[in-house]
Amino acid sequence: MAHVVITARNYADLSPDAVAMLRDAGHIVTVIRDGMLLSPAELHDVLADADAAIVSLEKFDRELLASLPKLKLLSRRGVGVDSIDMDACRELGITVARTLGQVEGSVAEYVIACVFYFARRLHEQTAPMHDHQWKRILTPGAKTRTIGLVGFGGIGTQVARRADALGMRVLCHARHRHPEAEQLYHAQFMPLPDLLAASDYVAAAVPLTNQTRGMFDAASFAKMKPGAVFINVARAAVVREPDLLASLQSGHLGGAAIDVYDTEPCTTSPFCGLPNVILTPHTAPYTQENFTCMNLTAAQNVIDFFAKAEQA
Repeated sequence: MAHVVITARNYADLSPDAVAMLRDAGHIVTVIRDGMLLSPAELHDVLADADAAIVSLEKFDRELLASLPKLKLLSRRGVGVDSIDMDACRELGITVARTLGQVEGSVAEYVIACVFYFARRLHEQTAPMHDHQWKRILTPGAKTRTIGLVGFGGIGTQVARRADALGMRVLCHARHRHPEAEQLYHAQFMPLPDLLAASDYVAAAVPLTNQTRGMFDAASFAKMKPGAVFINVARAAVVREPDLLASLQSGHLGGAAIDVYDTEPCTTSPFCGLPNVILTPHTAPYTQENFTCMNLTAAQNVIDFFAKAEQA
């Protein structure tokens, strides 16, 4: 029997069945009901007696992890681990589990929704109609347009799957190639400069690492097609914000969609007010279906971990 503390926001409200799973497996469950991410000091207080925690984007640095000697497992609701000091976890014997295979589809939906926003401009057509005006707009459409996927893991391949079905040309670039997925979704691998130059849409879907931090800078945006659209569903830090802002304000880029921010919640983005920018409050993965699946998987990861430990 383990003490499991859930700090992931809205977990029990969205997935009472996941909490019930943990309790049915014999675990003691404490749900922290807080709409905000907890600070390291707050995490220390609520996790002092925890054997495992189900978490979202809370920051777990070395100091915090070292102060939690009972902690054996962090079950991450999501796939990114840039908020967790993985080296410290390895040294301290703390296992990190993720909900792989769940979040990718909903984030891919978001990317395609952004493509449609710019490709069909329904928002520009419905407003005049509600004002009793008939104003038709010849839109570029999505079919035959090129989408460049920077990062071709779970999210990138799921975007490729949907874009290919729409008749889009799919380009990809990643540190590690996935030939089977490239073939299955008709994705053409390219060096990054060539991908940027050829794409009508560029979607960032890379993990945040020392190599990807700030990778989209002034030089990158200058390589992109005039009028191209940049979509960020990775992490805010992969982009140099002033460079993206300058490229949008100059008119070189035709638009951007931003779902991730350095500090969240964010209500003071420098992109506020730009008519060609979509700003959403980190909702690419935020669908009922996805969060239900992630919550259940995060709970199952806890159950499996301690069941295996008992058998050892």
